[in-house]
Amino acid sequence: MELILSLVSLAALAGFALLLARRTALPAPSAPFVALCGTMLWFAAAGMLGVLVPAGWVYFGLAAAAWGLSFAPVGRKNPLAALNVPGFTAFWVLAAALLAFFAWRQPMFSTWDEFSFWGTAAKIVKTSGDLYVNAEIGWAWVGTHRPALIVLGYFFQFFGPYAEWRVLAGYDILLLSLFAVLTAGVPKGAWRRAVPALGFGFLLPFLITLYGNVTRTTDLYASSLSDIPLGLTFGGAMAVYYSNKRRALWPTALALATLCLEKDTGFAMALVAAGIIAVDAVVSALAEKAPAPLLGKTLAKAAGLFVACGVSFLSWQMYLSAASTADTSNVGGTQQMGMAEMVITGCKELVGIGRTEKFSTIMGGMVQNLFTSPTTMVGPFGVVAALTVVLALAAALFTREKPLRRQAGVFTVLGLGGFAAYFFFIGLTYVYVFRDEVSDGLVGFERYMYPYLLGWLLAAGALVLRAMEEERPAGLVQTGFAVFVLGLAGLVWLRVPFTLTVFGCGDSAYAERRQTRAVAEEVQAVVPEDAHIFFVSQGDDGSRWFLYTYELYPWYLDYSGTTNMGGGGTFALPGALAEDTLYYHPYTADELHDCILDSGCSYLFIEQSDDLFAEGYASLFSDGLAGCEAGSAVYEYNAGTDRFDFVCNVGGAA
Repeated sequence: MELILSLVSLAALAGFALLLARRTALPAPSAPFVALCGTMLWFAAAGMLGVLVPAGWVYFGLAAAAWGLSFAPVGRKNPLAALNVPGFTAFWVLAAALLAFFAWRQPMFSTWDEFSFWGTAAKIVKTSGDLYVNAEIGWAWVGTHRPALIVLGYFFQFFGPYAEWRVLAGYDILLLSLFAVLTAGVPKGAWRRAVPALGFGFLLPFLITLYGNVTRTTDLYASSLSDIPLGLTFGGAMAVYYSNKRRALWPTALALATLCLEKDTGFAMALVAAGIIAVDAVVSALAEKAPAPLLGKTLAKAAGLFVACGVSFLSWQMYLSAASTADTSNVGGTQQMGMAEMVITGCKELVGIGRTEKFSTIMGGMVQNLFTSPTTMVGPFGVVAALTVVLALAAALFTREKPLRRQAGVFTVLGLGGFAAYFFFIGLTYVYVFRDEVSDGLVGFERYMYPYLLGWLLAAGALVLRAMEEERPAGLVQTGFAVFVLGLAGLVWLRVPFTLTVFGCGDSAYAERRQTRAVAEEVQAVVPEDAHIFFVSQGDDGSRWFLYTYELYPWYLDYSGTTNMGGGGTFALPGALAEDTLYYHPYTADELHDCILDSGCSYLFIEQSDDLFAEGYASLFSDGLAGCEAGSAVYEYNAGTDRFDFVCNVGGAA
């Protein structure tokens, strides 16, 4: 049933895409991506206005009307003509097949960030029918977490119950729509050109985000994280422009507005893409000696790209200011700066004004990693940048179309400049935002950088595919590109065996998640939904709390946020461990007792106990923590005895 209900969402999307393909000049393969951008913007705006559920009903009503308009007579154009275009047809077949496969395979979330935000937020939105901002979840949501991808998951499960696989399928369908954009110039029936184009898109995330030998199941196509969709949307915004010979800018504006609402760094990337496209549009108008009115119109449309970015970015900031208790005036972190202040301070240090040792060390380390660290399957990020430039130059070399040559030149020069600016911006976050233990080791450097390179390379591929549209050099370019894609496929096959992907892995990949879900269901069976649960997991680094917060929601899981360390983990008597041990809370028995009651919790879920916990706090429990000897246990506070009574074991414990 969940599959059928998800197919309803896909059918609604198809109505809008078919309408775009028939009633606008947009190439049919680009229509699904543009329709998805409009869908994400619609639901994001509805969430900010507090009408998410009503807006969903309106959306599906409009989708039904779109189907009717798609088949209304329009000249001699066949309503189903778009289905003869390989990329358009392939997208719907692949999207439906992916939904069916995920419904059978039931992939699940598996990473820290999914439980600390991306997966938990998706569950909150579906369960509550509202955005996640200020949700009663046990920690304050960070304002930089933007809603576009979260509401995409909501769209694909608007009907029916919440299921993780439906969120993951929604993200992958977005990726498929971006791969379909690459086939926009492929004529009817030319499947030999469409298949390498789709293959190039499918392989890109593997090439850029994975490196070295993969020894565990990769969650690349079973992930709700924002980084891959962010990068590909960045590239897709440019690819939509390059694949449309009429150079219409409204589809790109929709894509850029969506990009700004996918993640905080999306705004910076959107400005880069807007700059590349705006300059290209103006340069093309000047080269073609457009009359003054047409040139003015082009300038206005180019400016509209930046307006779209600004409106999207500011709408979220205004919403947070009105709806959230979080401070949105700065980027947070160690310096507590506003974004503008951070950039200005960084630029001063760059030119030598007040330069600190930390700035020099971090920037120097990032530059070194750029050229020496094996961060992708094809080598350091510098190699990826060089490959992108080579593809753009190949497009210029193998075409006789002057506009395409100009586009390749503008793309190469401004793309390099944009990469330098984005690289510098990421460096500033390490200098001014992240903690020392993160910035000193450049933790997450690859993850922050690969979205730009992923999208940049996708857009370069779109330029090469444009060069295939001419008759004389098309055979050479097609053959060369097909061989190139086969080489990439071979590399991915060697590095990532089929059995280590979501398409070939066994049930063992999700065994632990199924176990924790079963434990959570047992806890929910004995704890009222309106009660607060205090969580204890000795040795936890935060990951178990995030995991069980997600599993138990909408039950509220407290994690002792009253300490200076900002969250629980290991509880032990003062002096039992070194005072600087991360997540260690040196409580006396009375202090832990008061902490639990002050938090409003009447139940304890002890997921993992140990000797330190038993030695320090057994007196608080009526059974002396004997219940924990069999594993995880639930306790309830007894006001009459001022102690906690054993309720049950959970998780299969005897």
